Amino acid sequence: MADFTASDAAEILLMIRNKFLKLVIIIAATWAISFTFISDYLIETMRNHLLPLGAKLIYIYPLEGLILKLKISLYLGFIAGLPYLIYIIYRALKERTELLENVTISKGSAFKYGIVSILLFILGVAYGYFLMLPVFMQFLYSNAAVQGVEATYSIAEFISFIILMLAVFGAVFQLPLVMIFLVSNDLIKYSTITYYRRHFYIGFFILGAAITPPDVFTQAMVAGPMILFFEISIFAIKIIFRKKIKEEGVSQPA
Repeated sequence: MADFTASDAAEILLMIRNKFLKLVIIIAATWAISFTFISDYLIETMRNHLLPLGAKLIYIYPLEGLILKLKISLYLGFIAGLPYLIYIIYRALKERTELLENVTISKGSAFKYGIVSILLFILGVAYGYFLMLPVFMQFLYSNAAVQGVEATYSIAEFISFIILMLAVFGAVFQLPLVMIFLVSNDLIKYSTITYYRRHFYIGFFILGAAITPPDVFTQAMVAGPMILFFEISIFAIKIIFRKKIKEEGVSQPA
């Protein structure tokens, strides 16, 4: 595989720039629709479902609510434009460099990857919204109550935190798809994944500790799905690519 050079990066940026207008249109259209019809509903829903009983939301400055709506709409716009951005980057890497010379994705495969990715993202968001975050937010509220402090949150900080956590879980649940893609295109070997299995576990718990309070239960609720999906990924790879894995094992030096 050839090295990635500055000229490669320049060509990729040029190709992305030429297609940038379409991406901006997608983001802007989604942003406008979301700001008008969706943002208020999402804010109200998250407030009703995830704000602990007894906690309060406040505006710190007059434009906080408006800016929050703008941010949520922009996030949704980026999500809508992300598939097209990924496609642009893939085409640029495929056509302008040799980094993906061994990677071929048909339209049918891309459609399947897209559908599975969306389903996994929704599953991750559902896990975070209905299982993880209610426990997490209640823990934070209880901790404040024990310290004798009234829990009063800025609405922008509260909603932004919820969105960040949901995005993390949505990304975590993409792990099986990412690993299957990497192995199927020979970008990583099955033996490499299994060899560094324990290292992945440690990394998952470090990530769980970084984004949750110093509480073993909530950390486990973050690291647990990562480990589960990692193992599911390994099992799926072993079944789907058993022939390739067998050939890989035979090719290893004695």
